[in-house]
Amino acid sequence: MSAYMLRKRIFTVLFLVVLFGYSGINALHGYPAWLNVVEDTWKDQEAEQGPVPDADRLSELVADLDAGIVENMYHRMEFIETYSYLQVLLDKREVNNFSYIKDEKGFLHYASFFREDDEKIPEYARRVKRLQDCVADRGTKVIFFVTPGKYIKGESVLRRGLPVNDPDTGVDELLFYLNRFGVETIDGRMFFPNDELSGEEAFFRTDHHWTIPAAFYASQVFVEEVKARFGDDWDPGHYYMDRANYDSVVYRRGMFGSMGRKTGANFCDVEDFEAYWPKFTRHYERESMGINDEMEELSGDTTEALMDVGILSKGEDIYSDSQYFLYLDGIRPYEKIINTDNPEGYKVCAIRDSYFSPMIVFMMPMWGELHAIWSLEESDRLDIEDFVKDNEFDYIIVEIYPYNINEESFRFFEEDEAEIR
Repeated sequence: MSAYMLRKRIFTVLFLVVLFGYSGINALHGYPAWLNVVEDTWKDQEAEQGPVPDADRLSELVADLDAGIVENMYHRMEFIETYSYLQVLLDKREVNNFSYIKDEKGFLHYASFFREDDEKIPEYARRVKRLQDCVADRGTKVIFFVTPGKYIKGESVLRRGLPVNDPDTGVDELLFYLNRFGVETIDGRMFFPNDELSGEEAFFRTDHHWTIPAAFYASQVFVEEVKARFGDDWDPGHYYMDRANYDSVVYRRGMFGSMGRKTGANFCDVEDFEAYWPKFTRHYERESMGINDEMEELSGDTTEALMDVGILSKGEDIYSDSQYFLYLDGIRPYEKIINTDNPEGYKVCAIRDSYFSPMIVFMMPMWGELHAIWSLEESDRLDIEDFVKDNEFDYIIVEIYPYNINEESFRFFEEDEAEIR
């Protein structure tokens, strides 16, 4: 046997030993968690669909088990960091088979070689229109607000050939139909970047969310648009939307977002986190739905009721929750907040995602009562359509992040009784 073939066989044996050895360690380490995932998924499916499984249920079970295996991998983050360091050494700008790509300024973006057309976009617009028609007799004003995405044409510079996932075509189509149907829309893309915030300042490098300064600027825009379109001045003294009434604190290397936790800090590095803290005092009572649909209650001033201050002091583990969760815990399936200093103020319903959480905190002093529902949440206790029909509001805000424009975000007013007849 030649020396070359001997080296090949030795490498093959070592590779197989490492592969199967690591797999065995993973099985021993993760088995209890895998079993819990299977049991929880099976119980949920039985409660919803009965004891007899079908192909769809088995597919869902396999998908959940696969996700559980990945999340409970032995030394998962060390594995990811090693992989991301190799990507850097190879001067690559993509990870995970083009799950994420990095632009020339170090910002992570979703990648896609092509986007399938969503033929139901006109129907999503009709559902918002049906919602508006349902509450029109009560004098409720409906606003559809789409936030900007991190990828900005002409601002985000990518290495040639990298396939960025650009949702603008779908956003444009949805807004086209909403405007045709007479729904008031605010296109957040039109306001970023701006003279106050560049694209780099408006979005996190390691997360899909916008920064807190960007969320505050969007709140200012939103209040101005409401006044221009409906004549309601939410902030007549321009007090709550005055940047001077907030302290800015920058936490150096204090932010590592969800995209960064998927690619590793070696690939994109940790970044700063800037938070806005109100100088004024307002008091709130808050009920929010947590794990297993259990309601949690908080009360106090802004930092006690609406902000999770503890998220900034959870040690040095950058792979834990994102610091963006400082505001309203990032996202909860349902929120009810009462401004006890202004209980007779505007009553607002928000059908939203996590992009809207900081905006809620900034605009809550101008409202009396808020009910917020996470559009993507599936819960037996939440039905957006029934909730809208059973309650009266001054405003209903439908907010959506461009990448969330899909069937799951518009699970309300799916059928028009007049059309059915």
